[in-house]
Amino acid sequence: MYQIAICDDDAAFAAELQALLTGVLDEKNAAHRIELFPDPAALMSAIEGGARYDLLFQDVLFDTERGIGLAKLLRRRRYDTDVVFVTGAPQYAVESYEAYPLNFLVKPVSREKLAGVMEHFLEKHAQRYIFLQTGNGRFQILCSDVLYFEVYDHEVVAHLTDGGRIPFKGTLRELEDVLPTQLFVRCHRCYLINLEHVRRVAHDQILFSTGDAAPVSRRQYPNVMRGLNDYTERNSILFRQSGN
Repeated sequence: MYQIAICDDDAAFAAELQALLTGVLDEKNAAHRIELFPDPAALMSAIEGGARYDLLFQDVLFDTERGIGLAKLLRRRRYDTDVVFVTGAPQYAVESYEAYPLNFLVKPVSREKLAGVMEHFLEKHAQRYIFLQTGNGRFQILCSDVLYFEVYDHEVVAHLTDGGRIPFKGTLRELEDVLPTQLFVRCHRCYLINLEHVRRVAHDQILFSTGDAAPVSRRQYPNVMRGLNDYTERNSILFRQSGN
């Protein structure tokens, strides 16, 4: 499921953009969740609290600050998200590209232009999907929706964040060849975990944000800690006062 944020102090426009976005994504059968924020401070507070977003629609101008500064800060802190600037002031387009946005939209935003932006976004993120062949057909799931893979009773089972389970034929070695290595690591000969959802690691157990747990073997413990440290370094955001 794609996590999307809209940060704009014009509540009416934000609601209109949310409705347009919902329509475009529903047509593409792309599962999503959209949150609205009235200013960069509110968005920053959510991120500091653990929220993660795949896509941010960011207004450029607010009463007391420019949204470009927040986007630049996210880039400096290696926050892995796509940013689309939305504004009624097109003269800021050149400055906005210093934050490496996915696109720049001028208000009012047409459905056609928004659909083009989302087509680009979905194509870019297509590699984040994994396809599983089961007895009931072929399933397409987002990597971020997987807690861990487990070898169980001669099958591999994908355990999902919503509590679902998808059994399929294959091996963990085959999965390791196609999954992003910066996200998935082996913690046990029978378990392959998603670092995105790890909240705590003990010497014999890994706890996930959902409350689920998986074992970690003595042999794989150093590998898990290296992977988790690398993941945290890439994705941690330590917000502080900035003049930008």
